[in-house]
Amino acid sequence: MKKYLSFPFYLSVIWLICIILVNPFGDFPLNDDWSYARNAQALALENKIYFDEWGAMTLIAHTMWGALFCKTFGFSFTVLRFSTLILGWLGLLVTYRFFQEGGMKKNYAFWATILMAFNPFYFANSFSYMTEVPFMFFLMSAAYFSLKAINGKGQRNIFLATLFSIIATMIRQPGILVPIAFLITYIAKNKLSLKTTIQGFTPSFFTLGSLILFTNWRNANYGLSKNFGKTSQLIDNISNGYLADAIATKSSGYFILWGLFLLPILIVLVSDFWKKIPPIGKIISVVIALLLSYPYYHSLADSYLGNTFYNFGIGLIVLPTEDQSAINHIHENDWKNLTLIGFIGGIILLKWILIRTTQLLFLIKNKTSTSVNWNTFFALATAFGYFAFLMLNNFYFDRYSLVAVPFLILMLFPQNENFSIPRPLKIVGQISLAAIILFSIGATHDYLSWNRARWEIANYSHETLQLEPAEINGGFEYKKWFGIFFNRPPGYFGLEDWESPREHYIISHSEQCLFKTIKSVPYTRYFPPKQDAIYLLEKEKFSHTDTITCNVELLSEDGQRFLTNQDEIRLMNVESRVSDKAHSGKYSILLDSKHPYGFTYTMENLQPCEKILVISWKFSETNSIKAVIAMEGDFYLSNPDLLLDKDENGWTKQAQEFTVPKDYKGNKATFFFFNPTTEKVYFDDLMIVRIR
Repeated sequence: MKKYLSFPFYLSVIWLICIILVNPFGDFPLNDDWSYARNAQALALENKIYFDEWGAMTLIAHTMWGALFCKTFGFSFTVLRFSTLILGWLGLLVTYRFFQEGGMKKNYAFWATILMAFNPFYFANSFSYMTEVPFMFFLMSAAYFSLKAINGKGQRNIFLATLFSIIATMIRQPGILVPIAFLITYIAKNKLSLKTTIQGFTPSFFTLGSLILFTNWRNANYGLSKNFGKTSQLIDNISNGYLADAIATKSSGYFILWGLFLLPILIVLVSDFWKKIPPIGKIISVVIALLLSYPYYHSLADSYLGNTFYNFGIGLIVLPTEDQSAINHIHENDWKNLTLIGFIGGIILLKWILIRTTQLLFLIKNKTSTSVNWNTFFALATAFGYFAFLMLNNFYFDRYSLVAVPFLILMLFPQNENFSIPRPLKIVGQISLAAIILFSIGATHDYLSWNRARWEIANYSHETLQLEPAEINGGFEYKKWFGIFFNRPPGYFGLEDWESPREHYIISHSEQCLFKTIKSVPYTRYFPPKQDAIYLLEKEKFSHTDTITCNVELLSEDGQRFLTNQDEIRLMNVESRVSDKAHSGKYSILLDSKHPYGFTYTMENLQPCEKILVISWKFSETNSIKAVIAMEGDFYLSNPDLLLDKDENGWTKQAQEFTVPKDYKGNKATFFFFNPTTEKVYFDDLMIVRIR
């Protein structure tokens, strides 16, 4: 038995148990995999190559892998999900070997692989047909064989590294980064000669060549989607300010996520790592890390969390809800605390990167070191290359942080040695790892559970009620899979065309005001442990509608109020009226640091479940300035994302919806526009529709 009870065996058993706990079954798309499924479906069922317009990646290898499973077992999202789970399992085995080849002891490599397995971006995306996990398997295979070649274990490994790099790049373009890191490391380590130059360049040459050939072939035969990444754009971003903007606004988000989900390693290594650093090195690294981090401290926000890790759950909430407990939810201050923990972890990680970089400079100079080796150099080169790629793209998705994780882990770990962990640090590290494991399993289970219930509702609507998909607002994936391009935010119910048969039904996390419940489907969740439900709702008819309009042209006799179409309703803040811009007529209002408020008035006779639609025209460079409704008791009505439409003169039509809570006891609220920034923002042609 000892022969089989190895760490890879334990990893396999753990992965199988996780599959059972989460339950991957269900024929429904998640996140963006509806797009990738179309490619696989066309190849499997129609024997033709197809590239959906949504995808920004190469995808061809991902499509062929999914189509292979669908050819064998039939097309479904369950089949595609299992194709990813298999690569997720294989990815863990090769990551374990990668850590071992990088100089980590077997037991350390095992726990490092566990941390990788339960990283939410690896674990959750393993239960989908997203590209993250298949890409990671081939990328880590390329990295593993690259390390073997760097460590002088045969030229055959260069061929295997090249093969897996090409496959990885045929899923996502950043696969080219491992060959580039191999080239830099291989040339730096070995004496410069024709042989080492050819060996070092081989993976990069063939991988880049394959990418160029594929891109040209696809462009010539199928065309490139508008989202398809271009090298020229990355280069342009250096000079057009996008790179600087990414470093200023997005880099801290990635370090927060790395700090948060590498926390167990950062905790257990801190004592051993810290005592090996000379005092001057400690001081310099701490000072530099703090100086680099300080500008980001005051910008901490939950905007860094989204797409996968969202609202203390997994996956975007694409359905409306009136019940905060219907989805995973923690208080705003808890979000700040969680972000702060990640930020502190990110600072520690940055400090260690600076120390490692300094140590590697001595390694290159002396060709020997007791603290780092060429495996560390390769890991850091790959991680830095990927970070540079993220910054050049000036794009942020939390799941994009995943690629750098195994390379950061290898960079952090001491090479070829055991080390002592103080008991308090060991306990804290174990607790943080357990928290990550429980979160990933529970949140992923809940994500699939409520989506399974959502699609049971959808199938009931189609098969039993004979509803067309266009009649139902079933959320992002639902609309995309059925080719419905009538996109609105989860909480937007179309008050402008309420009676239209289009989207007359919605699928929701909770029962809603002014909607009739047609059917509910229960599901079980782990966070918190209970049974919840997804609802199919039908719009009810409105009993009364009031409309208020103001074009900013007319003032009251005393000049202290804006007149509206209703004599008894007059709006304040006439000091904000200007004549230099207008959407219609001669005047608009200008909100800036001197006059941040506009169109203020008191709404009266509010009713529970009343809906309020606010439409205005805005002239500005940002979409963040909007209307606010402050209720009695010092709370504000929430509203979904803005709906926008731009005219030829640069004015933007802005629509917001508000719903008065069904348990609201007051009958008044204060309405106003608010600009908390220094930017000048113009508003004109206001319309408020109150529907009861």
